[in-house]
Amino acid sequence: MKDKQPIAYVICGFIGAGKTTFARKLEKETNAIRITKDEWLIKIFGNKITSDKNFEEYDKNIIDLTRNFAFKILASGGDVIIDEGFWAKSQRDDMKKKISEMGAKPILYYVEYPTEKMRERVVSRSKIPPEDSFEISGEMFDNYVKYWEPPTEDEEFILIK
Repeated sequence: MKDKQPIAYVICGFIGAGKTTFARKLEKETNAIRITKDEWLIKIFGNKITSDKNFEEYDKNIIDLTRNFAFKILASGGDVIIDEGFWAKSQRDDMKKKISEMGAKPILYYVEYPTEKMRERVVSRSKIPPEDSFEISGEMFDNYVKYWEPPTEDEEFILIK
């Protein structure tokens, strides 16, 4: 009897879309291990780290660490939820390819929310950021949104609104 194929639930969406809220719900429904890289970053550096000149380096290092952890779980046959954002199509394509090459099944979820509403949500919660959210100003949001590439129809995703 063949063991079941492990599943990687890949969560895509922009800042303030509700990715982590959805990932937590999915975690309860699937019993997959949820890996939210922002929670790891915040645990280590706090939620005001976004203005640090080394933030991009810290973020990259945490992404490497959380992905390696996710791949180990998949390799052992476990299911994971990778809550990372995946702003660029190339990131999503690379992740799905790597997961498939490991013999696991990638399932991409796109958490969609109107940009103006995400901006309002992020700026509002940044006034007194909760433990699990970064402090992000409206100016930072406006700068980051330039890098956001929503999934296209050819990417095979499950839309969450």
